[in-house]
Amino acid sequence: MSMSTLQAILATMSVQVHAFAFCEIQNGWRLEKRGVPDALIVHYILAGSGTIQAGDRPPVAFGPHSIVIPPRNLAHTIGFADASRMLPAADGLGLLPNGLLRITAGDGSRDILLACGAITARYAGALGLFDRLQDAVVGDLSASKHLRHAFSFMVEELAEPGLGTADVTGALMKRCLVFFLRLHLQDQGMYSPLFRALRDPRLAGAVAAIVDAPAAPHTVESLAALCGMSRTAFAERFSDTFGEGPIAFLQRARLRLAAQVLVTSPMPVKVIAASVGYASRSHFSHAFRAAYGIDPTAFRRRRAEADLDLEPLDAVNHPVSPGG
Repeated sequence: MSMSTLQAILATMSVQVHAFAFCEIQNGWRLEKRGVPDALIVHYILAGSGTIQAGDRPPVAFGPHSIVIPPRNLAHTIGFADASRMLPAADGLGLLPNGLLRITAGDGSRDILLACGAITARYAGALGLFDRLQDAVVGDLSASKHLRHAFSFMVEELAEPGLGTADVTGALMKRCLVFFLRLHLQDQGMYSPLFRALRDPRLAGAVAAIVDAPAAPHTVESLAALCGMSRTAFAERFSDTFGEGPIAFLQRARLRLAAQVLVTSPMPVKVIAASVGYASRSHFSHAFRAAYGIDPTAFRRRRAEADLDLEPLDAVNHPVSPGG
């Protein structure tokens, strides 16, 4: 699979991070965090160094300005390698006046400070890419002055949290995560553990066909034929891997592309609809409204007036238990 196809897949996944907690860990402590069934947890190391251990897997070291991603649904501990004290995350939970969650291990010293984000199950395609992750992955972003600044900005926000801190932190988290994923694509491509789901050549062919030509008249049968599989076996394999069926994946890819073109091109809506595989503007408008809650023309107008997100309605912020 080509690098351009992998990049297109990453764009299609619409990875979105929700800020939901920050953790402060005193020297000598570790936090014990349980897995969250319907979310992928991402830790942003704002200060300090330590290790993360997922289940019975070997511990993995991290430093400041790193992103740490443990396997989904797997309990893990994070903190100092030689810690003598362990705290379940739920026992250290506190709520700040602005609604931001804080988890404290120790006396409040920030020897390790991390922000925790989540990709919820609504991002089925994004979760599918991470579902086969077996070990914690650590990405060191300290070489980028631009991203170090983003991490410092998060520290400043958490030092004096106020109105909008969760939104600002979440936006910075997404920015850093997307850059981290880009580095993985550039450095490791499909050999990255994050993209293990795409190593099955049977599925990779179907996904490549969808992202390379989203307007083509794809069907479950045609995609299964590309993969040399029966319709039933292909549909089951695709759903198990990506968390959604191939046609749902196709429709989301088409609508995401349409949303991007709406805000970057003056092309008429009817032309955009045809370019992403919809036979009529009315059919396209109905599907777009169902996904985004707004007509394509109104979406274009509002996006021109404000920074309206390109995520569909099923990707709004859903509460996630901070214990993960």
